[in-house]
Amino acid sequence: MAGERRGGERQRAGDPDRRGRDGVSHDRDALRAWLALLGTANAVKKGVDTRLRQRFGLSIARFDVLAALDRAGEDGLTAGGLTSRLKVTEGNTTQVTAPLVEAGLVERRPDPNDRRVAIFRLSPEGRALFAQMAAENRSWIDAAFAGLSTAEIARLRDLLGALQPPLHKEAA
Repeated sequence: MAGERRGGERQRAGDPDRRGRDGVSHDRDALRAWLALLGTANAVKKGVDTRLRQRFGLSIARFDVLAALDRAGEDGLTAGGLTSRLKVTEGNTTQVTAPLVEAGLVERRPDPNDRRVAIFRLSPEGRALFAQMAAENRSWIDAAFAGLSTAEIARLRDLLGALQPPLHKEAA
């Protein structure tokens, strides 16, 4: 009911009752946590992007393409598969992959079963460069998490994982 207190906060008319698993309202804490999560993720991403550009001359977006193709192995990925893995638009995939193809880090070949479809694979040079980039990226990420214990990192992963099902459910 409007005006009643819930969890120490005044509820407004039309404001949905938002309570966590413990039954306590988390409206402000959830927003603060979201802002902290977003700020931290953006700071780490920006730091990694800066280091990748300085050290290898490639952006984090291009690193992500190389990583997706490395995980795909010799089979490679279609443009659609790459778009899906990167969670970007097809136009963005084309924009990010074209310079990698030009630099000889990624091979773009027609699909033998459907010549309208292109398959992207890491070239040997791309695979070697990605191995270097991935090793350095791991050390940068390790440094970013150096203030946390192994148990705290595991707990953080669990907490972040608990956020995903409700978010995916609401987006559907």
